[in-house]
Amino acid sequence: MGSSLFNYFETLIALAVMFTMLVAAHELGHYLFARLFNMGVEEFAIGFGKRPILQWMRRTYTIPIRPGEIASIEHSGPSKFDLESAASRPPEDMVEVDTPSGKALRETTRFTVRAWPLGGFVRIKGMMPEEDGSETKIAGGFYSKPPWQRLIVLFAGPLFSVLAGILILAPIFMIEGSIPNLKPVLGPLLKGGAAMKAGLKEGDRIASIDGKPVATFYNVVQLVRDSQNKTLNFGVVRGNQTLYFPVKPDYDEKPTHVLDATLEPTKETRRQWKLNAQPTFDPAPPVKALLMACSFPVTAVAGLGDIVVHPSTFKDQVGGPLSITTATYDTVKMGFSSILRLAALLSISIGILNLLPVAPLDGGQIVLAIAEMCRKGRRLSIQFQSMVTMFGFAFMVVLIICVCCVDISRIIDNGKAPKESPPAKATK
Repeated sequence: MGSSLFNYFETLIALAVMFTMLVAAHELGHYLFARLFNMGVEEFAIGFGKRPILQWMRRTYTIPIRPGEIASIEHSGPSKFDLESAASRPPEDMVEVDTPSGKALRETTRFTVRAWPLGGFVRIKGMMPEEDGSETKIAGGFYSKPPWQRLIVLFAGPLFSVLAGILILAPIFMIEGSIPNLKPVLGPLLKGGAAMKAGLKEGDRIASIDGKPVATFYNVVQLVRDSQNKTLNFGVVRGNQTLYFPVKPDYDEKPTHVLDATLEPTKETRRQWKLNAQPTFDPAPPVKALLMACSFPVTAVAGLGDIVVHPSTFKDQVGGPLSITTATYDTVKMGFSSILRLAALLSISIGILNLLPVAPLDGGQIVLAIAEMCRKGRRLSIQFQSMVTMFGFAFMVVLIICVCCVDISRIIDNGKAPKESPPAKATK
């Protein structure tokens, strides 16, 4: 019981750290390109909450005030992600100054930490459309910039999410490998799994199971998968010794993908007996590792397209908070490297999903920016923007409900008896 509670605690910590860092990478993209185009950034926050609990850095810069622009802070408006009113911004964070080039604003970006470590945000000046269109006249404001610059700032967030995932995966592939080695040698063991309980260790070579010679790791998978709840006698070569271990395989709590002879998952899923140990992996050369990491965003986009073309696959290809939590719980038991792999895949997923053409997401705002570019920079009416945003929020609510329903249905299905015959009783 104590060990289980500790695993849950580790899972919560891993989730909080993962989401905070992944969202920070996403927001870093928005921040860097906003500053590149001389937009004022009021706050770069890690976490959510009504007010910052810690400020760890300040960055001050000047923004020229062009003819016809206004500098009043009351026009800047809060970000849609922020719970703190922009009116509470300290006056010294934005001061009008004279420069050799004319009037300018001396602005300060505050880098803060907030109470709830599940995300973050970047608050760019002037991101709230106004009835009178005054958001286009705010010095250093988001909407005072050309649509193409706003498009790049919006796209930079998803881009950095995808790049973060690639930059995490590539070194892992170079150091730990990515291609399963078919030799019957044990790689990382699941904490508390059958292999670890039996006394097996990473690096052990499986020579036989119940007297049957083992030539490949797939042979191990097959013999364990078909064990029908029997205790198996593993012959293991460790160093110069041959040791024997009785191993009681674990039975899946939920259906998982059946592996083929190359140790790649097939489309078939069922509950199985498992050793809960991974094979070893061959390290990849740097270029190949980078190319393999870059293939994951392509696969994610292809999966999204497959859902659009074949809606019936929605249930098999999506997962909500419960699925992510379950995956995190499993990877925590596999070690730090597995957590990094999951974080990378989540980062890539966040980047791809944020490009959906739905107004609350970056993709929806990008579509509006493209529409303005087609209108030669003329702003869309606030009524039209509000309508698009309301539709987008409604779509997102429906999508979240559907994903949560998928999570719940998985829990219900996992609690049901498997279709195959139940495990046989262990014989003495």
